[in-house]
Amino acid sequence: MASTTGRDLSMSQMLRDEIVNADARVGQNLVSENGLVRVWHISLAPGERLGFHRHELDYCWIALTPGRSRSMFSDGRMLETEYKAGDCKVFAFGENETMVHDLTNIGDTRLAFTTIEFKGPLSCEGR
Repeated sequence: MASTTGRDLSMSQMLRDEIVNADARVGQNLVSENGLVRVWHISLAPGERLGFHRHELDYCWIALTPGRSRSMFSDGRMLETEYKAGDCKVFAFGENETMVHDLTNIGDTRLAFTTIEFKGPLSCEGR
């Protein structure tokens, strides 16, 4: 029993370290970048994980394939999501707001996304 607790504490510290060191590479492959956007591709085999990364820019993702994922967030929350091809979600952040999470494919087929980061805010306030 003590060795299991030790492993759990060690894993917890490893996750905390990974969260603290999360970088802004929000995908596996940067496929395009210009003054307005960065476009990333993510393709995860069953059981594969994209490590913790930090979202600092407003962004959206588009599911290219159906599947299921699990994300852990820096505050400890876990979220399981089921996708259909074409599903899309948009995230907009306030000033100095960020989101850190990982992404694991928990389905039995390859899970693929395109993620688009917007280099300017999506808010239309004041326009």
